[in-house]
Amino acid sequence: MRGRRWFFVIAAIGVSVSALAAPVPEDFAEGMPLVSMQPGSAYQLRLPEPVYALSTRSDLGDIRVFNGDGQVVQHGFCTPPEQRRTHTKTYPVAIHGLPPGRPGEGPGMRLAIDTADGLRVRRWQPSESEADAPVSGAFEYILDTREVDGPITRLHLDWRWRSPEGREELPIRVDASDDLKQWRTVVSRSTLLRVGGDALENATVSLPERDYRFLRLIPEDERAREWLQGVAALTTRTEVEAAPLTWAAAEPRAGDGDPTAGYLFERTRPAMARQWRLRLPGPNRVLQVRLDSRAEQSAAWRSRFQGAVASGRDAVVTDAHPIGATDDRFWRLEIVSGTEALAGAPVGLDLGYRPRRLGFLAQGEGPFLLAYGSGRVPPAQTLDCAALGEHPLAASAALEERRVLGGEAALRPPPQSTPVRRLVLWGVLILGAALVAAMAIALLAKLRD
Repeated sequence: MRGRRWFFVIAAIGVSVSALAAPVPEDFAEGMPLVSMQPGSAYQLRLPEPVYALSTRSDLGDIRVFNGDGQVVQHGFCTPPEQRRTHTKTYPVAIHGLPPGRPGEGPGMRLAIDTADGLRVRRWQPSESEADAPVSGAFEYILDTREVDGPITRLHLDWRWRSPEGREELPIRVDASDDLKQWRTVVSRSTLLRVGGDALENATVSLPERDYRFLRLIPEDERAREWLQGVAALTTRTEVEAAPLTWAAAEPRAGDGDPTAGYLFERTRPAMARQWRLRLPGPNRVLQVRLDSRAEQSAAWRSRFQGAVASGRDAVVTDAHPIGATDDRFWRLEIVSGTEALAGAPVGLDLGYRPRRLGFLAQGEGPFLLAYGSGRVPPAQTLDCAALGEHPLAASAALEERRVLGGEAALRPPPQSTPVRRLVLWGVLILGAALVAAMAIALLAKLRD
């Protein structure tokens, strides 16, 4: 009895494993070889365009990579990294020197240098009665940075000073103010240094990135005089440049060409759309339009854009408009005004997609095969791109060697009359329940004995 039970268990496991076996290349419509110039542990390439045309899933889950032995290789989809460009611009800054001391510390001190907006720079000067007194020179400096366009990140100082001990080193503090009345410290200590003439020099002070109106440079060494000759403020602007989008035309649907009913389109590319643009019958045309989209035919329309669009002077496409990231399938375009400029010609809708990259691990021996387009296989379990390492090697797809694998038959889902997978799973469950029941009955019999 016990041997018969084990026989049934092993048979059920064997049937389930055969039904849930990994896919083979013949389960996909087409395939193309993947080649690389050098061996490595991971590879990455731009996903070829034919994959989008034959993929049956919006998540591209009907894609597999096979090695030379026909075994599935783990893969993932990566987004091209954004390119960051940093632009630095330099602005000359007006400086105003202040002798040592503060208001009230010496006789005859008064304010000077009025600014155009009514503010006053606090520059202390001796009165006429003390004009013959020796001038000690500027100790602190106030910088007028109101003409700087953008947040300041650094100050470059043209400074010259040597201590009586012969050291060209000067620690300074930087304060900021908006009205020349209230000051706050933004840099508690920064050291200017020069060694060996100009062989080794630090003349830059880094600031917290923000907009400043006035800055004050205060040396820590009370003996410093006339140490600053000029200042330049530096602004840094970082631009993020995403990878160029791939544009694909949405498929026109029934009812096109009737401006009163609107133009209807269907998104057929299995990817997230991020921008849209129109293709007009000719250049230099202006239309007032309204664009809506929805995920399913039974869903309500969602407004995407309403306003004017125009084709360029030498182009038939309009400017691109962002839409975030959406996988809405159905689109509707209504021409609010400007229909006469179309002269009965249709209007096209292009959707922009962020190009995706395919990465895969070099598991087993090559040559590797990219197979795509299937209505049979379950969605792939993809990797996170971090699993490929920091620098996967570049690979390419041999488009000229595309070949048919399972053909159009692979694009069709299996017949619903024979749900083999479901039957096997239910059979395993029923068999397991029967075995548990049989064991319980046998245990009860032993207890009765």
